[in-house]
Amino acid sequence: MHLAVFGATGHTGRHLVDQALDSGHHVTALARDPAKLPARARLRVIEGDVRDAEPVARTVAGADAVISALGQRRWGTTVCADAMRTVLPAMAAHDVRRLIALGNHGTGDSRHPGIYTTAVWIAIRSIMRDKERMERLIRAGDTAWTIVRPAALTEGPRTARYRTGADLRLTFASKVAFADVADFMLAQLTTDAHVREALSIGPAVH
Repeated sequence: MHLAVFGATGHTGRHLVDQALDSGHHVTALARDPAKLPARARLRVIEGDVRDAEPVARTVAGADAVISALGQRRWGTTVCADAMRTVLPAMAAHDVRRLIALGNHGTGDSRHPGIYTTAVWIAIRSIMRDKERMERLIRAGDTAWTIVRPAALTEGPRTARYRTGADLRLTFASKVAFADVADFMLAQLTTDAHVREALSIGPAVH
C-alpha cells in the first residue's frame, strides 16, 4: 500500500515508518525537518508543517490510507486538532477514505470514572484536550477512521502481545511499547473490523 504518515519523526511515528517499510509498503511522510528521517527505499519525505494545506495535500495525494501519529511536543499546542483541519479536507479532495489516528486512553468514551483517568487529566490536561478535539473532528468527518488510544507509552521491542478494546480498563501499571502501538495501527490496514471505532491498547494479560 501507499501510506501517508503524519507525525513520522515522533516516537510512535518512527516505528510506524520502519515497520511499514519493512512490510513492503510505500510511505510518504510530512516532516518539518526531513533530516530526522533517514533515507530508505520506498520512503518519500515532504518538508512542511501539518497546519499548511499545500504540503499536507501533496502528502495525501495518491495514498491508500492516512496514518496520524501526531502528538504535542510543547505544552499548550493544538497540533493534533489543527492537523485534522488540513488532513481531512485533503483526504476528501484526493478521495482517500482510510484514516488511522493515534489518540490517548482517557479521552471521549474511555474517560472512565476513577483515580487513573483523573490523574492523567491532571498531569497532561493540555495533551488530553488536544486529543479530544482531534477525535471530535475525525468523528464528524466522512472517513473510514480508527482511533487507537494507548496506555502509558514506553520504549521497548515489538512483541505483538497486547490487549485492545473499546471498553478496556487501564491502570497506572498499564504500559505499552511505541513499537507495539505501531504494530496494531498498521494491522488496521488489512481489516475493516474496527472502522469507526476508538480502541484502547494496553499490555497483554499474563
